[in-house]
Amino acid sequence: MSFHLNLIFRLLLILILVFTAMFIFNQELYYSFAFICSLIVLLFVEFYFYQKKFYNTIDRIVLAMLYEDYSLKSSKPQDNELLNNLHKLYLKRQADQQKNEVRELVYLNILNSLETGILIFERKDDQLEVFFINDYFTKLFDIPNIRTWYNLNRLLPSLTDHLVQLNFKESKGSIDIQIEQESKQTFMLQTSTTISQEQEYFIVLLDSIQNVLDKKEKDTWENLMKIISHEIMNSLTPIHSLAHNTQEILNETDNLSEEDIDDIKLSVQTIVNRTNHLQQFIDNYRKLTMLPSPKKQLVNLKGLLTNTLKTLLPIFEKHQITVETNLADTQAIQVDKQQLEQVLINLLTNAIHAVCKQPTRNISVRLFEKNNRVLIDIADSGNGVPEEIKHKIFIPFYTTREEGAGIGLPLSKNIVELHKGYLTYQRREETTVFSINLPLY
Repeated sequence: MSFHLNLIFRLLLILILVFTAMFIFNQELYYSFAFICSLIVLLFVEFYFYQKKFYNTIDRIVLAMLYEDYSLKSSKPQDNELLNNLHKLYLKRQADQQKNEVRELVYLNILNSLETGILIFERKDDQLEVFFINDYFTKLFDIPNIRTWYNLNRLLPSLTDHLVQLNFKESKGSIDIQIEQESKQTFMLQTSTTISQEQEYFIVLLDSIQNVLDKKEKDTWENLMKIISHEIMNSLTPIHSLAHNTQEILNETDNLSEEDIDDIKLSVQTIVNRTNHLQQFIDNYRKLTMLPSPKKQLVNLKGLLTNTLKTLLPIFEKHQITVETNLADTQAIQVDKQQLEQVLINLLTNAIHAVCKQPTRNISVRLFEKNNRVLIDIADSGNGVPEEIKHKIFIPFYTTREEGAGIGLPLSKNIVELHKGYLTYQRREETTVFSINLPLY
């Protein structure tokens, strides 16, 4: 029976009982009259709760949609058309809400996967609040996921001051931002405004210029190395072969004076030595340009560092170097064990060379986790890299040591970047620190 028929039936039943009660009262049948009146009261109570149940159902659905609570269980079809239509509207809004949540999750994953810092402000009552900040931005500046302008201004005053100078208008340019005690870094800054549903948003995009320059510089060097390797190899092979053949012939001949033969032998030996040197030079080039893809496996970094330090222990003892370690029990991560071990050996060897002739000979190794990344800091008490050449230390074959080949740091940087990490240098107080930064996942 439909809702309206139920309603009409109850009202008719109450009217009939009312007229019946009046008739019985006129007949002076007071007990029967009292009984009929009791029935009328009960019917009114039942009618009230029947109506209340109907409106409570409507109220529950409307409030659920108002507060976007779509956890109500689906009910059976009702006889009331209003309730059915309202329930259909609720189910439609529920489906739309689920689609919006999925769409929002996809958008968030896309924004958080971009290697561009994204910061979005929302204007509320002439005040700016942080509406969204992506993961790359928080990791880049090593800050938490803040939500207020006050906290952002406290952590990155150089950025907020620049935005205030722009008067929060659309712009495109560069900005120097200092992160904690590190030197300033230059970023490409692009800002824009948008209005959605009468709400104003201010969008800030930050790209590291240094990352772009490093990549271009690296690509340029790799292309140059491939060309040089090809050209020099084409010349070295016949020279090396002819030099060896000439040396063999001269060893067997007696027609030349001994002085001439010695001169020729010396010349040929010099050629051989130079070709061997050039061959080694090319081999070093190949190490940089033909670095194999990492064969990743789950590696415990604390164990890897401990074993590497044990390998170098005789050298530490020979030069009377004090090694301090602070190795946290970090998560095991997917890396190429041999490649990462080579990076550690390169950095520790550089640290040994930096302190071996110093009065104070200290090397410290620290392993720790931070912001879903694992960091290895290798610090030494050496004099550090002169300010005027520190930008060259990752350039292939650039070295300040006579016995150095100039491939240790570039090779290490390439290996770390193949693991989606980065290798950085900085001077902290009286120590030189090379830091390996790798993702946990």
